[in-house]
Amino acid sequence: MNIKKIVVGSLQTNCYLLLDGGELVIVDPGDEAQKIIGEIQKIGAAVKFIVNTHRHFDHIGANRELEKEFGVRKVDLKDGDVVSIGQVRLRAVATPGHTPEGICLFGKDFAITGDTLFADGFGRTDLAGGSSADMAVSLAKLDNLIPEGGMVYPGHGDVFVYKKGMALEWLDYLE
Repeated sequence: MNIKKIVVGSLQTNCYLLLDGGELVIVDPGDEAQKIIGEIQKIGAAVKFIVNTHRHFDHIGANRELEKEFGVRKVDLKDGDVVSIGQVRLRAVATPGHTPEGICLFGKDFAITGDTLFADGFGRTDLAGGSSADMAVSLAKLDNLIPEGGMVYPGHGDVFVYKKGMALEWLDYLE
């Protein structure tokens, strides 16, 4: 699977284009629809659907324009849902804390974590619907699920290689 990161919008949200077998899925198109459309046109793959890791404006802002442009729909994934892109299967895992409906997407050796986990922290829990208790559970869950050496694609900031225990380092900040 090829994963292309496009940074969009005033909050510098990471939008990801997941590509395999001529199919493409858009994850978290937060803004700048024309920028995203241009990148997809360069790739030349068929857009299968759009998925959001959560519903904050900086992750969903370009949904409607991209749905219209490519004639696709946004899919709402819930815990345990599995979707295919070409030959790759992705599993959604519920990770509430930043928002109640937050999810992460897991492939064989990578995770797209939205605003649950960053290289240098975790998503805010002080916004409407946020929960420090839920975030603590989600971070512990991620530590169990992300493989050592797996690539992590966060909602903001740099992509990073996961080391076991990384997510757990942030638990002290939630108390």
